[in-house]
Amino acid sequence: MKKLFAAFSVFVIAGCNAKGNNTNIEVIQNMMDQVTIKSQDWDPKEGDKVQMRTPPPGTVPRGFTPYKYATDPAAAWRQQNPLAGNSSEEVLDLGRKQYGIYCAVCHGDKGDSIAPVVEKMLVKPRNLIMADAKAYSDGRIYHAITAGIGLMGAYAGQIPDEKARWAIVNYVRTLQR
Repeated sequence: MKKLFAAFSVFVIAGCNAKGNNTNIEVIQNMMDQVTIKSQDWDPKEGDKVQMRTPPPGTVPRGFTPYKYATDPAAAWRQQNPLAGNSSEEVLDLGRKQYGIYCAVCHGDKGDSIAPVVEKMLVKPRNLIMADAKAYSDGRIYHAITAGIGLMGAYAGQIPDEKARWAIVNYVRTLQR
């Protein structure tokens, strides 16, 4: 019985191992031979060209509105908050959730820059409840969230919804009271 099992095992292992130019025997065929060409793959029709192509200039994804103040902070700071004065539970709840996810890590739950990562940072994040931050226009806070400012990176990619970014501005205003 042991000899039969050993012979069967050798046969199975040898059957799965290809020789010469033959491919292996694949149990799940579509794992190796896919009909699509991924954007990172080599396309034989394109030769040695880079396959991960950049979109043509001026194109934007569907449903995306480019931020027109990305290179003009002075104009961005003059933007009017479309949710100004809107302290509804819906808007503040949206702002609270987004602030808790993206902003509280550095700026603290209360906006006072008391947060776990602040001790490790060489440049401390802005204290949002101090007098100078209270004087910021809504447009300036929105611009900082959208395009970044100083060492703070842009969060437009993480928070693509403009209404959510304006809701964060309104929530920051409630923290400042």
